[in-house]
Amino acid sequence: MNHKKGIFIKPINRFTLFLNTKLFVYGWLLLLCILSFGILIPKLGFYWDDLPYLYQHAAFGPQGFPDFVASDRPFSAWIFSATTFLFGFNPIGYHILALILRWICAVLFYEIIRLVWKENNKIFFLTASSIFTIYPGFLQQPIALIYIHHFIVFVFFLLSIYFMIINKLRGKISFVFTFVSVILSLGMFSIENFATLEMIRPLILWKISNRLEPEINSRQRLSKTLRSWTPYLAIFIFFVYWRVAIFRFPTYKPTFLSILLENPTFAVQSLISRIPKDLFTVTVGAWTRSFQFPSVSEFGTSATYLLWVLLIFSMLASVTIFFLLSGHEKQTKDPNISKNFLFEVFVSSLILFFLSGSIVWILDLPLEIEFAWDRMTIAFLPSIALLTAGLISCINKPRIIQALLISTVISFAIGSHFENGISYKRDWENLQNFIWQLSWRVPSLSENSILIASDVGLRYYSDSSLTAPVNLSYLENITNNKLSYLVYFSDARHDLWFENEVKDQEIKKGYRSFQFNGNSSNVIAFLFEPPGCLKILDRTYSNSITNPNLSFRQVKEISFSNIDLITPQLIHIPYSELFSEKSSDNWCYYFEKADLARQYGDYKEIERLGNMAINANYFPRVASEWLPFLEGYVWRGNWGKSKWIAENIQSADGNYSNGLCYTLNRILKNPDFLYKKELSESILSYNCP
Repeated sequence: MNHKKGIFIKPINRFTLFLNTKLFVYGWLLLLCILSFGILIPKLGFYWDDLPYLYQHAAFGPQGFPDFVASDRPFSAWIFSATTFLFGFNPIGYHILALILRWICAVLFYEIIRLVWKENNKIFFLTASSIFTIYPGFLQQPIALIYIHHFIVFVFFLLSIYFMIINKLRGKISFVFTFVSVILSLGMFSIENFATLEMIRPLILWKISNRLEPEINSRQRLSKTLRSWTPYLAIFIFFVYWRVAIFRFPTYKPTFLSILLENPTFAVQSLISRIPKDLFTVTVGAWTRSFQFPSVSEFGTSATYLLWVLLIFSMLASVTIFFLLSGHEKQTKDPNISKNFLFEVFVSSLILFFLSGSIVWILDLPLEIEFAWDRMTIAFLPSIALLTAGLISCINKPRIIQALLISTVISFAIGSHFENGISYKRDWENLQNFIWQLSWRVPSLSENSILIASDVGLRYYSDSSLTAPVNLSYLENITNNKLSYLVYFSDARHDLWFENEVKDQEIKKGYRSFQFNGNSSNVIAFLFEPPGCLKILDRTYSNSITNPNLSFRQVKEISFSNIDLITPQLIHIPYSELFSEKSSDNWCYYFEKADLARQYGDYKEIERLGNMAINANYFPRVASEWLPFLEGYVWRGNWGKSKWIAENIQSADGNYSNGLCYTLNRILKNPDFLYKKELSESILSYNCP
C-alpha cells in the first residue's frame, strides 16, 4: 500500500518543486496570457485607431509616421514604423506581439516585486503577477496595433526599474546598468500614461537601501536614495517641462489645473469626491464585471460552451497549482514580519494608485470599465495587482480556501476576457459586412463626399476609424495628404453646420497629417444596425416612414442626404489588403443591389434579384428591407410576388405597415406608372390610408 502511495507522491513532489522555479512562473504567466488573449487571435482584426494608422501606412509607408504622429506623439513614430514594416496589414502579427509584450510586462513585474520584497512569499508573488496579467479592467487588448505602443513603453518603464534594482543590489554601481536604466526611462516621452509612476523609484530605492544597509541612519539613507534617484528625477523634470511649456497639450488639456486656479475650493472638493469613486471603479467595479455572465441568446451556444470550458480548465489548473504551492511553502516567518510585509504592500498599492490616477485627474478624463475609457486603467495594473494579492493573502487558513479564492478570481477574469474577445471578433465581422455592403450599394462615390450617421452598430469604431477604409475603398491612388471622403458621426461631433441644418457650407476636418475639404450639401446619410443590412437614407425611398424608430438626429441626417452623389458606373471594392473577398450569396448583397437599382429605376433588375434571393431562401432580418423588391415587383406588374412580400411586411414585428403604405402610395402618384387600378385595389386591401 505504501509502495502505491509512493508512486503518486514522488511525481507530485517533483511537480511541486517545479512550481517553485522561475521557468514555471514564466510559463504560467504565458499560459494566462494565451487563455485570456490568445485563443481568439486568428479571428480578430483591426479596431478603432488601428485603421487610420493603417491608412497612413497604405499612403506613405513606414516612413510617413513621423509626420503622422508629430502633433501629439512625436517620439512614437519608430514604433509604428517598425510594426507596420513587420506586419503590414496582417492583424495576427500585431495581436501576437501585443500578447508577448503583455507577458513580458507581467514577468518584469514578478521579478521587480520579488527583488523589492525578499520575504519568502512565493504565493503572493505568483498571485500578484497573475492578477497583473489577467486584470479584467483593461478591455482594449484586441486593439493591438495601437496598444503595442503602450505596452512597449510599459516594458521600458518596468525594465528600467528592474535594472535600477539590480544595479542597487550589486553593491557596486555599474555604469552599463545605470546607462541602460536611464535610457529606458526616456520612454515616457513617447507616451505619458506611465510617467507619474516614475515617482515610485525613491520608495523602491529606500526599501532596498534599508535592507542592504540597516546600520546607517535615515539621513544617510535619504542622501544615498536621492543620489541614486537624481538622473531619473532630472529626466522626469525635463519631461514635465517639455510636455507643459514646450509641447504643451495638443489633445487633452489640464482641465483640473484650470479649475483649480479659478475655483480652488470646488476643484479640491471635486477631486476628493472623485478619488474613492475611481478606486471603486478600478477595483470592485472591474472585478464584479468579470462575474457577470452573458445570456446564451446573445452570446451564442457555441461561445457559451467554450466559455465554460475555459472557466473549468483555468479553475482546475489554478486550484491545483496554488494548493500544491501553499502546501510546499514553509511557514517560517514571524507573524509580525508578515503583517509588516502586508502593510508595505497595501501602502505601495495605494501610492501607485494615486500616481496612476494623477494624470487622469489632472486632465479630468473619465475612468470607466467600458469602451473607450477603460484604456486609462492600464497604468493601474501594478497598483491593482498588489492590492488584490494583498487582500487575498490576508486569508491564509485553511489553504484550500485561499487557493479557491485565487483560482476563482483568475478563472472568471479569463472568462471575462474571452467574452470581451468575442465582442471584438463580432465587431470586426460587422465592419467587414459594412464595408462590403457599402461597396455593393455605393459602387462609386463623388469625391469630397461625407457619409453621415449616428447610433452606428459598430462598437469599437469611431467615424475617424471608418474614414480610413472608406477612402481606401474609393480612392484609386493615394498621392497626398488629402482625404477625399469623410465618415461623420453626428452624435459624436455636434458641429454647428449639422445642429443648425446649414446647407452649402464648407467643411474642413483634419486627422493628424491628413485633411478633408468638403461641403454640407455633399452628404449621404446611412443607417447600419447589424444584423440588418446597411441602408442609404434619403427623403424619397428610405426615410423615417419606411424605417420606423429613427432617432431625432437620424431624421435630421436624412434632410442632408443627397443620393445623386452615388454613381453606378465605376465599381469600387473594399481594400483587399484589409478586407478579404466576401461572397455575394447572402441577403444583404441582393438587398443592396436592389436598392441601387431602385434608385435608377431599373425594375427589371430588381425583379431578377428578388427572384434569385427568394429562390435561394434568403430573407431579411428587418422587414423594411423588402421594400425595394416590393417596388420592383409592383412596377413590373407581378402582383403575386408583391402581395406575398406585402403580407410578410405586415406580419413582421415592428411598425412597418406605414412604410408599406407610403411606398405604394408614392408609386401610385408617379405619372409613368401603368398599373394604377391594380395598385389602388392593393392599397385598399392593405388598409392603407
